[in-house]
Amino acid sequence: MEYSPGLRGVIAGETRISTVGMEGTSLRYRGYDAIKLTDTHTYEDVASLIIDDDLDGSDFTAFFQKYYTELDSDKDINNLLEQIKSRLHPMDVIRTIVSYIGESEKKSDLEATTQISAAVAYVIASYNDSKTSELNDEYTVASSMLSDEASKDQLQALDDILILYAEHGFNASTFATRVTGSTRSDLTSSIVSGIGTLKGELHGGANERAVELINSFKDVEDATVGVMKMLDEKKKIMGFGHGVYKIQDPRSPVVKSWVEKLISDDDAKLRFEIAKKIDEIMDQEKKLFPNVDFYGGLLLSELNFNVNLFTPIFVAGRSVGWHVFSINICYNCISWRGMNKAAV
Repeated sequence: MEYSPGLRGVIAGETRISTVGMEGTSLRYRGYDAIKLTDTHTYEDVASLIIDDDLDGSDFTAFFQKYYTELDSDKDINNLLEQIKSRLHPMDVIRTIVSYIGESEKKSDLEATTQISAAVAYVIASYNDSKTSELNDEYTVASSMLSDEASKDQLQALDDILILYAEHGFNASTFATRVTGSTRSDLTSSIVSGIGTLKGELHGGANERAVELINSFKDVEDATVGVMKMLDEKKKIMGFGHGVYKIQDPRSPVVKSWVEKLISDDDAKLRFEIAKKIDEIMDQEKKLFPNVDFYGGLLLSELNFNVNLFTPIFVAGRSVGWHVFSINICYNCISWRGMNKAAV
């Protein structure tokens, strides 16, 4: 049996939920072009599509509003939040809150997923200086994490990145949820497995490292010198290349266009110019394209999120994909077990 480090190229299952990297660049959710969905539908619609194969997001919206409102008035949850936020990374806070809520009663797949989505969004919102007092009817999930002063462009930009984060095949975190689900464990345990895996800088944490790199340079010239030095020293530049896409990450241009549109001041403009220069160098020197994480960090910065909330926002989008894959593997339960090769 041939050994494949990182399971690269190994087919570990079948799915109709999403296809990633066909023709080297496309992303589809149940046959729909994910990029086109950002123009025609909201995250709520796409979440419903991924879970129930239905582009009507009205039920997802109703459940989200219900659970988000309940969390706001839950004294136990809010007391726990205040106790742990000061000493834990937001990803650890989300993991703890999701575990605490658990599964107390039987719910439909859509409702159970939405309850987790609401919990994740609520934790993210708790870090905002100004609280969200009313959810937007069109962009419900996006509005739950932004202040009441957010513009429609800001709401739509966050909605788009949530759509692009929603599902992505057998990536590391989805793979982790499937392994947990394959043992017939509960949904909460599967989702917590995904959260822990996504925290790693080689997965969800890459957007944090990418924006930290961009912010480390004072201008375009400094970036040019700095990146070339990193390449000479064979250091990894976060936010470039992809394990599946061979031509382009189709999500990246959508995110990049929002960054350019939302630039609010000279500092933001400079950071965007620095990012473009890094992008140019990586193309010229390494023939590598930016993945969604590279410009994704800049976009979340323009939406006024702190760096430590970037990966939690990834969770807010991806939790629907984790849920449906966990359910899918449980319907065809074979406990996953790989084989190891004796080291020489």
